[in-house]
Amino acid sequence: MNIKEVEELILSYTEDEKCYKEYYNSKDDKEKLSKFLGNVDLNFVIDKNILIGELKEYINFPTEMNEDLFFEENSIGDIIIYKHYRYTPAFYHKHSFFEILYVYSGEITQMINGESVNLKQGDICMVSPEVEHSLGVFDDSVIINILIKKSTFNDTFFEILRSNNVLSSFFIKILNSKKYNNYIIFHTGEDYIIKEAVLNMYKEFIENERYNEKILNNMLMIFFAYILRYHEEDIETPNEINHETDKIIEIINYIQDNYASITLSKLANEFHFTIQYLSKIIKEYTGKTFSEIVQKIKMDKASALLLNTNFTVTDISYMVGYDNKEHFIRTFKKNFGVSPTQHRKGIKN
Repeated sequence: MNIKEVEELILSYTEDEKCYKEYYNSKDDKEKLSKFLGNVDLNFVIDKNILIGELKEYINFPTEMNEDLFFEENSIGDIIIYKHYRYTPAFYHKHSFFEILYVYSGEITQMINGESVNLKQGDICMVSPEVEHSLGVFDDSVIINILIKKSTFNDTFFEILRSNNVLSSFFIKILNSKKYNNYIIFHTGEDYIIKEAVLNMYKEFIENERYNEKILNNMLMIFFAYILRYHEEDIETPNEINHETDKIIEIINYIQDNYASITLSKLANEFHFTIQYLSKIIKEYTGKTFSEIVQKIKMDKASALLLNTNFTVTDISYMVGYDNKEHFIRTFKKNFGVSPTQHRKGIKN
């Protein structure tokens, strides 16, 4: 199956969608609804778990979905990709895994924790686990859903962000804090690279050939990398933090660029904040203290230098901002469980 055939497949109506569309078009007319209910194949409804309110006693569609059970029932790896059935009645639900919605075509409105979120073609909406949301598609708009086990999402997504761990912390805070609405939107518009990446993942999933799971995991990593490469600045976050997001990201990037010499006092002076207020917002948005952030960056930079250069341990300690080599070695061992020399040799704790 080539990409053109995949596109034709997702644009075509499935039997489920035809049933949902007929139900949708008859709901507001008692006579039409009665005729629909009289003609509908009950075995089909039960077998496919079709959401028809008047027949709800025959179907089992939980509003809370457990990760292990859901993925086990679908008997495939850690990633599930499918087309959201058009005309499916909107219903609130939540689950213990991550959900990514990609708007292949059209426009939709999703409710997330009671907030109305509008999505248009090319938008990618990442919804965190345990967040109540609902989605209704009542026209020819096409939505691709990507469901990912929480462990897989964390391993894959934040592996991509490893070179910028502070931004990683920022995303973790948004996606896992109960304070916010727990979603992120990337606006990718008509970016065909992103669209093709989604279509290729969909193709890989439905074909289900050998090594499918490994390939999908790697395709997902590439998909995230494309998003960050081309659309890192095209982000929309919940309304509660939109007005502060730009400043926080600016602060995070400044720390990243000046980690070897930065102090909290210098940072506060650069952004015209008091030290107390700056400490507070850094902790609030990243979940880490300023010192923890700087140390993490230094350790990751040191690790990269040890593994990819011939600089001495002494040189590296100075390069990442430590005046005392012994202090650097103690800190490194505390973080990695081995000395810098052992780390360079590939010795694991």
